[in-house]
Amino acid sequence: MHIIGNDTSSKKGGFPIEPVIAITCSHDQNRQPDQYQLAGAYCRAIKGAGGIPVLLPALDALNRPLGSFCQGLLLSGGGDFDPALFHEAAHGRLGRVDPERDRWEISLIRRACREGLPVFGICRGLQAMNVALGGSLYQDLPSQYRSAGSIPLLEHNQENPGHEVSHQVRIAEDSLLFKIIGAAEIWTNSHHHQAVKDLAPGLTICARSDDGVIEGIEGTGGFFLGVQWHPERLSTPEAVRLFTAFVQACRERKTSDALTESILVSRERMSCDSHEGRNND
Repeated sequence: MHIIGNDTSSKKGGFPIEPVIAITCSHDQNRQPDQYQLAGAYCRAIKGAGGIPVLLPALDALNRPLGSFCQGLLLSGGGDFDPALFHEAAHGRLGRVDPERDRWEISLIRRACREGLPVFGICRGLQAMNVALGGSLYQDLPSQYRSAGSIPLLEHNQENPGHEVSHQVRIAEDSLLFKIIGAAEIWTNSHHHQAVKDLAPGLTICARSDDGVIEGIEGTGGFFLGVQWHPERLSTPEAVRLFTAFVQACRERKTSDALTESILVSRERMSCDSHEGRNND
């Protein structure tokens, strides 16, 4: 997998193949009529990296492969997770939860893993990835998290606008995230009060803030990466590299799909030609 840069070598008809990226969204049922919502920054980031963003709201069931209509899954930010999903009672400072969205995203993550689709989680999306694979969360960092070092808990829910950075994140140099970013320390924004507590089996920690809070997780194979900050709101080179790498991974999936389709079509044509030849004899 190419990590950095827009690789336009995978082309069909002279144009780069644009992968379709499914993006999860929130559901505001308090409005009349109700609305599915997603910040435009997610779509702009995917389009800017060469992908086609498509919203994927919660459904009762998905009776077809996820890879039949998209080449990657982007898990967007949003509200708190229902702690029942990791076998905990609700904390007093738990915010509003959406069990329907929680269950939907967990099912999508597990399906994407089975199908080998690239997955990129942002803020709540990182948390969804951890819960889906068996991990747990701090329901409220200020009241539950205790730093193991001398540095007190940082402000993880900044008051400044989202396009401004607020604290540093340190990246493990043996990680996919480091290969993408190309730096061991970066400045990020921060808009969360929940975070990973117990890491899910099979995942690794690839980034932390100075107070020890987990800021990045990833899988061991393919593109399965979650970050706790919001790169879609930033214009930094590091933010751009994240979306470029994700869309490139999805583009490679698209190229693989196109090659498989081409082989199947060629075989079908050969079969038809052979059958027609026998009939002419």
